[in-house]
Amino acid sequence: MITLKELLQNTPQDSLDPETAQNLQVLFDRINVIRKAYNKPMRVSSGLRSLAHHIEVYRKKGITDPSKIPMKSKHLFGQAVDISDPNKDLQKWVLANVKLLEDTQLWCEDFSATPNWVHFQTVPPKSGKRFFLP
Repeated sequence: MITLKELLQNTPQDSLDPETAQNLQVLFDRINVIRKAYNKPMRVSSGLRSLAHHIEVYRKKGITDPSKIPMKSKHLFGQAVDISDPNKDLQKWVLANVKLLEDTQLWCEDFSATPNWVHFQTVPPKSGKRFFLP
């Protein structure tokens, strides 16, 4: 099972505002439906992010222009988690289990944008597509 501590990363749970805490609980419940069905270990590579950590994530990617950093990232609101997937096993499993994503109300970034991880989020993107480009 994925723990709340893994989703929180380094953020103290008692520091969360009520909306973020509620969002994180929804994410926790939904991602663990996937974890149970997948039935293999899943390592969180990115969960809840502070604004400073979020900016650092993009700086490491070489993106320093604030206008190019997605400031409405669902990671900032406890609505997204990235799961490490270096061998693309989880990606293959997700594609074979899209109905479970639909039933669980989870959306994923298109795998072309996530080469070695799977991004899950609890809210639909503007496009409404189950798999979307960030």
